[in-house]
Amino acid sequence: MPGRLFVLLAVELFALIAGTFYFRKIKKRFLYLHLFLVVAFTTEISKAILYYVYDVRHNLELSHYYFPLEFLFLALLYLKEFDSFVNRKWLKVLIGVFMLYCLINPIFLQDYSEYSQVRSFSSILLVVFSIFYFYRVLTEAKIGKLANEPMIWINTAVLLYFAGSLFYNVLFTIILEYSKEFLKLGATYFHILNLIFYSLITIGIIKAGRQHETKQA
Repeated sequence: MPGRLFVLLAVELFALIAGTFYFRKIKKRFLYLHLFLVVAFTTEISKAILYYVYDVRHNLELSHYYFPLEFLFLALLYLKEFDSFVNRKWLKVLIGVFMLYCLINPIFLQDYSEYSQVRSFSSILLVVFSIFYFYRVLTEAKIGKLANEPMIWINTAVLLYFAGSLFYNVLFTIILEYSKEFLKLGATYFHILNLIFYSLITIGIIKAGRQHETKQA
C-alpha cells in the first residue's frame, strides 16, 4: 500500500498542479474539475496521514464523504458541458436526488464504518453522462480534431475509470470477506485505473490551458 499510495499521490498532485497552473485560463469551463482534483488529493493525503501517523489500516468512513463530492463536482462539470443539449432542469433534479440519497445512506441504510455503496450508483450515472457526451459530440460534429479537444480526454478518463471500477465497487465488500489475495489483485487493478484516470485528466487540462493561450495569441 505505501508505494502505491505515493505513486497515486504523485499523479494526483501533478494533475492538481497542472490545474492550478492553468487555473485562470480554464476556470470558466473547468472550475468543477479543479475542485474535484482538490477534494481527491485532500482525501488521499488524509488516507496517508491516517495510515502512517495513526496506523489506521481501514478508513472506509472517508468513502461516505468523498464519493458524494466526487459525483457532485463531476456531475456539475457535465451539466455545464451539456448546456442546452439536454433539459438542465431534470439533470439538476437528478443530481439533487442522488445527493439526498448520499446523505440518507450512512444514516439509515449503511453502517458508517462500511464501504459506501453510493459509488456503484454514481459510477453508473457518470458512465451514462460520459456516453451521452460522446453522443453529443458525434451528433453535433463541431470538433475538427478530437485529440485537440480537452473534454474528449477528460470524458474518456471518466468513462474508462467509472466503467472499469463499477464491478470492483459493487463486489468490494464480498471480495474483502472472500479472499485477501483476490483483494490485492483487485487493488492493483483499481490502482492502474486511477493512474490512467488522472493521467488522461492531466492531458485534458494541459490541452485546455494551451488551447486558451492559442486563442489569446
